[in-house]
Amino acid sequence: MQWFKYALALLSLVGLWFIGLGLSTFIPLPASLLGLLVLLLGLVWLKRIPHALLTVSQFVLGHMLVLFVPATMGILLYGETLADNLLWLVLSIVILSLIHISEPTRRTP
Repeated sequence: MQWFKYALALLSLVGLWFIGLGLSTFIPLPASLLGLLVLLLGLVWLKRIPHALLTVSQFVLGHMLVLFVPATMGILLYGETLADNLLWLVLSIVILSLIHISEPTRRTP
């Protein structure tokens, strides 16, 4: 029965991200940040951290590095190619960022 509590805690974290995604249509903040704020409000209201949620959160945070391994390996494997094209990469990132920042925000209904 303990696994059910952990599964429910993990589903709660994913559900809070989806709540943040829904709120992000009204509030111009990232969905993950809004989900974390909803989680914070819930924990403040509850006045404690459930054991299963704490355990699952620590596990996920402890294994977060696994999510960054593919990007790190790409840099290691293609480092020479990236170094050869560094000027064009930086230039394109700066130009596209400026275009994105200067473009007015459009909301879809």
